[in-house]
Amino acid sequence: MLLSDTFVIENLQVLEESKKSGTMRIAGIFQRAESPNQNNRIYERGLLVRELTRLDEAIKERRLMGELDHPTHDAVKLGNVSHLVTKLKMTGNDMIGEAEILNTPCGQVAQALIKGGVKLGISSR
Repeated sequence: MLLSDTFVIENLQVLEESKKSGTMRIAGIFQRAESPNQNNRIYERGLLVRELTRLDEAIKERRLMGELDHPTHDAVKLGNVSHLVTKLKMTGNDMIGEAEILNTPCGQVAQALIKGGVKLGISSR
């Protein structure tokens, strides 16, 4: 069984839009410790810190990608990639993240949703 959680990105900011590459950089709160998320799960801060440490290499190597929608599979399918997580850090109980919304078909949809003011969520698996 795949365990996945959704957290609506809070304080979403568009940091940069590149007309040349077609990408958009965003930042916001991607997860919060010690507080219920959209699925009413509460993660301890220590668990999130541990997972950030585990993900650090993938972030540095530009391999931590995500898909548009809420996939039911556990591996990211490259044809569905919409974004690349470029930074994650804990500030208090908030996991602050940055991501590039890519110039892929799914990334273009995500960019249009952000520009339209839609509140997007980010899921963890």
